[in-house]
Amino acid sequence: MIKNRYLTNVILISGLILCLLLAFNSSFSKLALIWQQSNTYGHGFLILPVALWLIDRKKHLLAQIDSKPSLLALVFVGLLSIFWFISVVSYINVIEQFALFSLFVVLTWAFFGWKIVLSLKFPLAFLYFSIPIGDFLIPYLQFITADISVYMIELLGIPVYRDGMYIQIPNGNFLVAEACSGIRFLISTITIGTLYSYLYFNKLYKQILFVIICCLVAVIGNGLRAFLIILIGHLSDMKAAVGFDHLVYGWVFFSIILGAIFVIGHYMSDPENKVDEAITNQNTQVQQKLPSFTFIFFALLLLCLGPLLKYKYEQNVKLLVASHESSSLTSAPLNFKIMPKFKHNWLPIFPDADEIYTSVLMPTAVDVFIAKYYVESDSKEIISYKNRLFDGNLWSLKSMSANELIDANGNKIPYNALTIVNMNGNERKLRIIYEVNSTLSANKIKFKLLQLVNKIMMTDLGGEVIVLSSANKLEADNDLDKFMSENFSTLKQYAVLIKQEVQ
Repeated sequence: MIKNRYLTNVILISGLILCLLLAFNSSFSKLALIWQQSNTYGHGFLILPVALWLIDRKKHLLAQIDSKPSLLALVFVGLLSIFWFISVVSYINVIEQFALFSLFVVLTWAFFGWKIVLSLKFPLAFLYFSIPIGDFLIPYLQFITADISVYMIELLGIPVYRDGMYIQIPNGNFLVAEACSGIRFLISTITIGTLYSYLYFNKLYKQILFVIICCLVAVIGNGLRAFLIILIGHLSDMKAAVGFDHLVYGWVFFSIILGAIFVIGHYMSDPENKVDEAITNQNTQVQQKLPSFTFIFFALLLLCLGPLLKYKYEQNVKLLVASHESSSLTSAPLNFKIMPKFKHNWLPIFPDADEIYTSVLMPTAVDVFIAKYYVESDSKEIISYKNRLFDGNLWSLKSMSANELIDANGNKIPYNALTIVNMNGNERKLRIIYEVNSTLSANKIKFKLLQLVNKIMMTDLGGEVIVLSSANKLEADNDLDKFMSENFSTLKQYAVLIKQEVQ
């Protein structure tokens, strides 16, 4: 009897996964591409197999639980499918992927009932580790890594000078780059630590404590790793811990840290839990009510609401794009100017922008950069990992903050303020403003929501990013304040359309 139920459930689960893969193929393809291209999120390929393995481990326990389809859950299937469509239109990948994996949970509820969902709460929750999230932590982790490194170097009495992410010692210079932030190790450690705590701890407080320990060890360990690399470089007169050795020493140290975490986990672990085994030995009479064909039909119909809305929306977008392209062909040809990168090496990099404006021979102390997008797509977004506000090979982030300014007309101008520095000690102040349909924002999430509203209303399918910069170290803030107050509404007069050379 149990064997027959197991085979039936395997068929149902396989069918649900297949339906999700077919209906939401675009999201899964995009997700798999991120896993493939990113070392940070490559573990995403393993999450679903591990979750299925965790479910299989509980098959005997699940056989003792009544299961039946839930009509209420079908409502949430439809709502989540529509929510997925909204997130796709807004191009907020994290929310899109959250909706995608939430459909796994809600479909399990719909086909098997809430008791099964409660029994599988960890395997289903573990699916969310597939979502590539964490890049927003990189600047903060860079600062923490640099702080720990400099603190340890000073404890040893080695002369050190820090400027942003650049660390200088008598024997050489080091840069705490994005790859040195430790984001890969942090995400991997949290994922492994969460799985370990579920398998070997019975008490909730121990599970939470162990995950917190994993986070702290990963962050502090990465700072110590950076410090040791600098120390090895200092002691070897920069003959070691550079180039390939830098990577080798880093991974060796990470392996040691990971081993230390497992040792801590071993001594914290609880005795093997015998509760599940006792339950499976009970001869209780349970029922499994299978969903009817009508139920399955409506479930699939509600599941496909989002993909159908997406298809209709894309058809409307294609018509608008075709209309815009035809009007562009009849207008006067654009006169481009080439802006060599070496003359303005602070320039942001937005390789997919439809138009880029930048200042040439500015009469003021402020440079202007504007990247304009007429229509966004999966491969062309204003907020994207491909875009850079400055060249990371030439500049390092020193500080960042969010502010706003009142211009001469009494309008509020929100902006993000960045200070960047290069190896020569030269500084630049940057101010970043996002605009869609004449509405300004400095917050990326708020900007995405503004874009979403405009896309649904078909009033603006793109937007633009404005970056103002000044290299006047002492008067940069005053120059930027004055320029924004007096000239922000007429920025295009201070910039010309260019073809940006992206290397």
